[in-house]
Amino acid sequence: MTGLSRREFSALLGATAISALPMPAISANHEAELPDPKGARIVIVGGGWSGLSIAKYLKTENPKIDVVLVERRTLFFSLPLSNLFIGGLMPQSQLTYRFEDAAKLGGYIYFNANMTELDRSRRRIETNKGWIDYDSLVLAPGVEYDYSSFGVKNPDAITELKSKFPAGFVSVDEQLSITKQLASFKKGVFVLTAPPGIYRCAASPYERACLIAALFKKRNIKGKVVLIDSREEPAVNGEGFLSAFEELYGGWIEYMNSTGIEGVDPFSKTIKTDFDDIKFEGGAIYPRTRAARMIERFDLNDPTSPQKEARIDQFDYNFVGDERIYVTGDCRPMPFSKSASVANSEAKHVAKVIATRLQGREVKWVTPESVCYSMVNTQPREAILSRSFYRFDENSKQWAFDPRSKPYNNRSERLGAETYLWGKTHFREIFGRI
Repeated sequence: MTGLSRREFSALLGATAISALPMPAISANHEAELPDPKGARIVIVGGGWSGLSIAKYLKTENPKIDVVLVERRTLFFSLPLSNLFIGGLMPQSQLTYRFEDAAKLGGYIYFNANMTELDRSRRRIETNKGWIDYDSLVLAPGVEYDYSSFGVKNPDAITELKSKFPAGFVSVDEQLSITKQLASFKKGVFVLTAPPGIYRCAASPYERACLIAALFKKRNIKGKVVLIDSREEPAVNGEGFLSAFEELYGGWIEYMNSTGIEGVDPFSKTIKTDFDDIKFEGGAIYPRTRAARMIERFDLNDPTSPQKEARIDQFDYNFVGDERIYVTGDCRPMPFSKSASVANSEAKHVAKVIATRLQGREVKWVTPESVCYSMVNTQPREAILSRSFYRFDENSKQWAFDPRSKPYNNRSERLGAETYLWGKTHFREIFGRI
């Protein structure tokens, strides 16, 4: 999609700002105004990469299935690839699409509403625009931030962090806040954090450090990017990122590895680590993520999960004890990358599981594939790549990387070009155009 109108731009901002707020407890006492289903009705709640992909692939598996995507936004903004927007390498228009275009292409129904209640006994969800009965339900509501993981519990401090120094992995307004900071940044420390646990795109904080440092280098800004990470080295592509940090941005990036964060004061612009206090002028502070509170609210979470993720069958994605409810994307507990490529890849499997179960059959689990390009240089545009597959070890009962997994740490213009091609291919697949 290109050339957003002023009205569409305002709608995008408004919708994403609302999506970050708690769901309103508003329900309608009437049935939603939807066409009568002509087959089994599958309702999908959440229009991120996971929900959109499952909606498309369900119709591919069986065109007779009635698919309804419930999403409270009208415009989709892709957070995957958005580091390129922050780095000035991709316009916002190339990351923004209409849900109605995806539905038209996929042959399913897009229903612009908020889900408010779940009645599992009646197989019904309630929305602010009426109730909807389902044969199967897929919940893909995304993530929320857990600022308490940084020791931040004061509501005013959380609000300040979200508005002034947002992580940039939930909404487009966060992205715009970061780009606004960078546009006026003159000197000092711009702080980034790589959160513990499994988070949205393991490579993203390190890629972002490179792209912001490239901006500082280009503008000759007397400042630096400080990236705080509890790990000994980057979560993926350690060799490639560390080489880029040293060879391209020696004076602009300080990588603080093996460093824990004990507190953040957004008012004094101070981060307290287990080594020292760091003063900063700007930043994108990324705390540990957790599954959307919807999962916990509807008693679908695993109480042992530190990130409040869902208690599901890890091969078929259905809630344990209810094969009518599936949880996917950021809210599933398996330690796969929470990236767009994994969401898109595992959606094919989940769609097949649902479609074949409607016919009384089962399918074997297939590993999702993680394809993660990271732009580490802008002049020329060079990227590195992490490609991963997964397997379940029956002896240890743990997930591990499949031997086919491989990092590509030598940055190249070829991989830089493939980064854009990945986006174009997937946007065309889901929305029909770029």
